[in-house]
Amino acid sequence: MLAVLVGLIGAAVFAVPAFAEGTGFVEVCKASGSPAVTGSFAFSVNDSRPIHVDVGECSAPIEVPAGAATVSETPTIDAKGFSDADFTAVSDIKTTAPGAMNEDLLSASLSGRTATVAVTAGGVANTTVVTFTNVLVQGYVEMCKRQVTGAGLDGQSFSFDVRGGMGFSQTVTLPVNGCSNPIFAPAGHVDITEQGAATFVTSITALPTDARIMWSSLADAKATVAVLPAAVNDVSNESIVTFTNNTSQLKICKVAGSPALLGSTFMFTVNGGAPLAVVAGDGTTHCILLPTRFRTGSTVSITEAPTPGVALASISLSDGRSFSASGSDFIGNTATFAIGSGETVATFTNVLAAPGLLKVCKAGPAGTSGTFTIAGPRGTAPGTTQGADTVTVPAGSCSLPVAYPFAGIQTITETPQAGMTVSAITVQPSDAFRIASPADTAAGTVSVFIAPGETVVTFTNAAAAAGDTSGGGGTPPAGGGGTPPAAGGGTPPAAGGGTPPAAGGTPAPAGGSSTSAPSVSASAAPAAAAGIQAQAAAPAAVKAPKATKAASVASVRVRAIGAGRYVVVRVNGSAKQVRIRLTLRNAQGKTLKVVFRTVKTNRSVRVPNLKLTPSIRSVRVAITA
Repeated sequence: MLAVLVGLIGAAVFAVPAFAEGTGFVEVCKASGSPAVTGSFAFSVNDSRPIHVDVGECSAPIEVPAGAATVSETPTIDAKGFSDADFTAVSDIKTTAPGAMNEDLLSASLSGRTATVAVTAGGVANTTVVTFTNVLVQGYVEMCKRQVTGAGLDGQSFSFDVRGGMGFSQTVTLPVNGCSNPIFAPAGHVDITEQGAATFVTSITALPTDARIMWSSLADAKATVAVLPAAVNDVSNESIVTFTNNTSQLKICKVAGSPALLGSTFMFTVNGGAPLAVVAGDGTTHCILLPTRFRTGSTVSITEAPTPGVALASISLSDGRSFSASGSDFIGNTATFAIGSGETVATFTNVLAAPGLLKVCKAGPAGTSGTFTIAGPRGTAPGTTQGADTVTVPAGSCSLPVAYPFAGIQTITETPQAGMTVSAITVQPSDAFRIASPADTAAGTVSVFIAPGETVVTFTNAAAAAGDTSGGGGTPPAGGGGTPPAAGGGTPPAAGGGTPPAAGGTPAPAGGSSTSAPSVSASAAPAAAAGIQAQAAAPAAVKAPKATKAASVASVRVRAIGAGRYVVVRVNGSAKQVRIRLTLRNAQGKTLKVVFRTVKTNRSVRVPNLKLTPSIRSVRVAITA
């Protein structure tokens, strides 16, 4: 027992001196002065690994050798490249415990962010607590926006995203040729990014010297700009950075994918503007550069008007830019995209398309037949012309299929018969794109696009209701000429007046042509009105009897008002207003544009928001559902 006790006392004697001369504890705290700082700061004690302390908090006690210990605040760079050593300063260092305030502070350097403190040997009860107080350091930066001469950006505004240290973030919107107010931001630097897709920045400069720009990228529309420390309201040493922008241009090229199309003219519109003519070539010399300038990143839609006998092979944009395709060979193909920096080239390639087949069928009472006029483009692109065919089809049978140009519109009209009416018109296949205008049983007409394969149009006839002397639809006389048939049937005169053909003869083709004046037509009105020509300078009214069961186009006129030409229509019907479809064509019968408008009924009204360009030579009007 005595030996054991002596051994324990000996161990205690040796342990106490080692504890007293060995280690003590240091605790590091972070405080904020004014202007306030936030976040986490890193420290080292005697060059230890970094210890992170949030503002307003302290570290755990850190065991260090007793005596003097050096505590240093070490710079921290966040994920976005901002260093807290740039936008903060140490304003005070103090110690507390175990003695009086600052008794254990042996030396300190605020600019060096370091302090040497005394550490008393012992446990955590004797911990030396050292507190670093930091304040925010700020400076001024200003932004300006300019444009390249002739860019056409006057009156427009651009937005910038400004980000700095300690989470600083601000959005600034500037007018072209204007500057922002000075921005008081954390010192060190700020990252400035011009917002918007594919912004076209041509230069980034700074005052008082370009050296204030630490890094920049024109392609990314971004710059890192130095911010020097400054007192509040002292802008004498601010950094002024200027972004200069240009606009983008658009070039449209047409490639003849088939040799026969070389030299042919195709029509385009950009964002619904005036038609543009482009001659098909090899894709390098047959292009047009639009004089219009576009703000880079804005949305642009290019539409190629349909051409009978021709199909789109491809659309491509320069530099492999992507686009959204819409439309078809029947109503026009459209490419929509965000225009890039500099010059964007859009190339449309077309090829000859195989013709499609059209067959007309007749359904009705046995022993009857129908005579049909088929009017539309004929021949092979690029030399298609307008023409008309007449076929007679016995009830219960169909005509022989006839080839017509692909994507052309063929209008089929049944000649009226005494005591008969057209009760139904169907199109097969029932693809919606095959119908160019809704079937009009009252007029006995329908217009269809010629698609690949065979299109079958079937007219169904029935006996006219008692007291109905209209002859079952078809073509009434055009306003201004001709004598209508007597009640009970007969063949009306050809469009434009004159004497109808003798019974059993070949009806006059619906839709004549004129080389001296623009033409207007109404596809929802009876067929005679569909082919009437009207002088633009002194337009002639195109009239039709008022419909009794549904809305119908009563008249279509082209009126010259000042230097412009406008369409005036009258639609009769029970509804207060109807929606109409207007097909605008050139002198060759090519569709330049299709628009939809809503007009009031039972009065002559000018079609709103529609001014005819000189290239438009005919207008076709139809009532839509």
